[in-house]
This record gives sequence, C-alpha cells and structure tokens, in this order.
Amino acid sequence: MKDIETFDAVKGFIEEAVLKGQGEVEADTPLLEWGILDSLSVARLGSFIEKRFDVVVPGGSAIGEKFHSLDSVCAFIAELRTGGSAEALG
Repeated sequence: MKDIETFDAVKGFIEEAVLKGQGEVEADTPLLEWGILDSLSVARLGSFIEKRFDVVVPGGSAIGEKFHSLDSVCAFIAELRTGGSAEALG
C-alpha cells in the first residue's frame, strides 16, 4: 500500500468516524491538542489501524505522541508495518 493510501484511510476514518463529517483535518492538524482525538477516539483509531493495516498497536503512555497529527499517525503505521516501534513504547 502506498503512503497516500495510508494517509487517505486514516484521514477518512478521523473525518467520518470521529468528526462525523463535520470537519476536515490536514496532515499537520494537532489532533490531540485541538481535542479532535480523546482517549476513546484514540482507542477507536488504534482498533481501526489494527484491522485495516493488519498490525498490533502496543499500549503505553507514549502512544499519544504517535497520534499527534495525521503525518505522525502514518509514520507510526509505517513503523508498525516494518516491525519497529514496539520497543520504543516499552
């Protein structure tokens, strides 16, 4: 899957499932800082990522920095797909 496909899938999930079609997000929109994502929507996004990209999203307090923006979420997915990041979250 191309990076643009990952980006579009995550963007679509956030705009439809989280914002309910009432807004849009850009690559650098601060998702947590602006209150777009909260603990429940982070869990839902994590579940979506696991199902859509066939990866395991590890738990941990460092997960927030991975969900800062669309760009950071896509980078996190790329790490998970290559087998990285589980150690980083400790």
